[in-house]
Amino acid sequence: MADTLHVKTMGHGQDLVLLHGWAMHGGIWPDAMLSQLAETYRLHIVDLPGHGLSKAGNADFTVSQITATLEQSLLSLLKGKAIFIGWSLGGLIAANLVLRNPGCVEKLVLIATSLRFTKAHDWLHAVDEKVLTLFAENLMDDYRTMLSRFLALQFSGDEYARQGLRELKQKVFERDVPEVKILEQGLEVLLTADFRQQASYIDCPVQLLGGEHDTLTPAASLVQISEIIPHARVSIIKGASHAPFISHTEAFLKDLTGFIND
Repeated sequence: MADTLHVKTMGHGQDLVLLHGWAMHGGIWPDAMLSQLAETYRLHIVDLPGHGLSKAGNADFTVSQITATLEQSLLSLLKGKAIFIGWSLGGLIAANLVLRNPGCVEKLVLIATSLRFTKAHDWLHAVDEKVLTLFAENLMDDYRTMLSRFLALQFSGDEYARQGLRELKQKVFERDVPEVKILEQGLEVLLTADFRQQASYIDCPVQLLGGEHDTLTPAASLVQISEIIPHARVSIIKGASHAPFISHTEAFLKDLTGFIND
C-alpha cells in the first residue's frame, strides 16, 4: 500500500501534515487556508488510502494499518519535527502516528476529533451509535445520498451551514468516491475506536480545536479529552460546527496559527 499513497506537497518551511476525515480527501481543505499556511510551512496534504487519489491497496482500513502506511510513505518526506493536523477520523490516525513516532512531531492539532466517537456510559458527549449505523446500512443503496446526509450533519447548527455545506459537497465530489469496502471499514473505526487510554501517553503540545455547535464531536467532549491528554488546550470556534476550517476559515486560522506559533 505504501507506493499508492497520494501526498501533495507545497510551500516552504517547517513540515506540516494535514489528514482529512472519513469519506473525504485532501482536496477538502480551503485554498485560502492552504495558501496562507504555505507562506510559512511546507505542507503535506494527504489522501488517506482508498480516498481521493490514493489507491486502496490490499490492506484493511484500520487505524493501525493506515498509521503503518503513513510511516512508510510520509515520514520519509519530513525534514525535521513536524506539526500534525488531523480532522475527525484523521485526528485519530494523527494521534496514533504521533504516539508511535514521538521523535517526528513537534505539535499535534486535533480538529473536531474525539477519542471515542460513540456514546458510552462513561462517555456521554458523543454521537449515538445508531446514527452511524444508519449511514452504514445505507452505504450500499446510494452512496452519494448517504454522503450528502453525512455532510449535512457536519454543518448542523452552523451559522454558515448553507454556504459551508455547498463548498464541502463541491470539493468532495471533485475526486473519485471511495470504494464501499473502504467506507464500511472507516465507519467501523468511528463506531468502535476507543483511544482514551492510549491518548494519555501523548507527550507533545496538543490543540483540541472544535465548533460550538458540533453534534458529532461536541465541545464538551473536547473538555473531557483535555483532561486525558497531558499537554492539551481547547479552542472552540463560536457559531461553527464539525468543519470550522470551512465555515469559519479566518477564525480557524487565527486559533491554529496562534497555537503552532506559540
